[in-house]
Amino acid sequence: MEYISTYLADRMCRNDIIKEDDVKFYAYSIQLMLERVIGFTLIGIFALVFKAFFEIAVFTITFSVIRTSSDGIHCKTSIGCFIASVLTALSTIPVSNWLINYPFLCMASVVLSAGIIFYIGTIRDPNMDLSDIEFIHLKKRSRIGISILGPIILGLLLIFPDNHLVYYAALGVFFNALSLIAVKLLKREVSNNEET
Repeated sequence: MEYISTYLADRMCRNDIIKEDDVKFYAYSIQLMLERVIGFTLIGIFALVFKAFFEIAVFTITFSVIRTSSDGIHCKTSIGCFIASVLTALSTIPVSNWLINYPFLCMASVVLSAGIIFYIGTIRDPNMDLSDIEFIHLKKRSRIGISILGPIILGLLLIFPDNHLVYYAALGVFFNALSLIAVKLLKREVSNNEET
């Protein structure tokens, strides 16, 4: 992945599309984009194989919407990220099938998870060079997002307690909270005055 993204960024520089100073930035951006496209494609293929495409799509969308502002744990390698993403998405199938039998437990996990996400807000990822103002803005955006999404999912659980799709959305909130907790427990966050 890194080889392809570096090659593409170098070609863009040689064709005067980007400046030489920006090659590393574009190579990293292209790598992230390729990883996401391949990751979502793999998840989509597995979702089709397991006949849970819409369910996993609901989980992935919910998870991704929250994750864009809250961030969370990151794997050290691209392959680790692929494996973790696919396994996380696939794990929602048995967990959702089990959780639908315990709607109160699901509601409690949404409330607890939303509370955790609201409390933590976001984390300082070593790969993201955020200023203090950007970090505060991201934390605020995360808190606003979960303040809207959490009650919506909770309301949907109350109105449609037998709908599988709602449980997949609930798992999107739950897995985000787990990811934030993992960062804190593993001390993978950098402080605001630490060099990244």
